[in-house]
Amino acid sequence: MENLKTNNENFSNFWKEEISDSFFFQIHRIKRAIFRRTNALMNEAGITLQLEQLPLLMILHHKSLSQRELSDKTMRDKSSILRSITALEKKNLVEVVKDKMDKRKNIVSLTNEGITLAKSIRSLMKRAEEEVMSVFTPKERVEALNAVRSYADKLEML
Repeated sequence: MENLKTNNENFSNFWKEEISDSFFFQIHRIKRAIFRRTNALMNEAGITLQLEQLPLLMILHHKSLSQRELSDKTMRDKSSILRSITALEKKNLVEVVKDKMDKRKNIVSLTNEGITLAKSIRSLMKRAEEEVMSVFTPKERVEALNAVRSYADKLEML
């Protein structure tokens, strides 16, 4: 019995010192809360996409890009991007064509259905953000955004 108590105390200490006080863990908690609400809204709307496919739709909504450019923008490897593109292509949300100038490149564009879905998702994401951020006062929202933006800017310079 004493051994169990010691193990629980050790775990509590580990949790406090190594995990719950970790900056990464706290950022993960924020991300999870936002994704959980976004997923719930997408499910309610009948949108069945995987989370890693969302950034592709949102990026392509503004401009057609090569698979390489998508990989660079999302910081994902080429094979991961290819899997997502293939899945989106099967759902008739994107189309892939050879670049006219460089036949080695594949250019990815949204279909009309993809454009419509991207608009719907953008609306849902705004709604999810509003719902998640509603726990903060207007002043706290501005402070949080400024702090997170500053952190992201600094970390991107590493």
